Amino acid sequence: MPKHILEHRGYEIAVQPEQNAFGAWQAKVSVRKASDTIAEFRPETVQPEWLTEAEAVRDGVEWGIRFIDRKLAPAP
Repeated sequence: MPKHILEHRGYEIAVQPEQNAFGAWQAKVSVRKASDTIAEFRPETVQPEWLTEAEAVRDGVEWGIRFIDRKLAPAP
């Protein structure tokens, strides 16, 4: 499955959808500073299972945005 990449507030969110043994879709999410390829975060979370790849990607992107907004770059 292709990796989906999105930039948000100076960070890069990469979402890799994967299908488990039962046919459900889940997303692996990584967040890193777009200008710094050394710093990479792999947020660990309990992932829900989705019926489609698109749902898993959408959830992964939303999770990455929330993670950045709340933990890495909170509003001043």
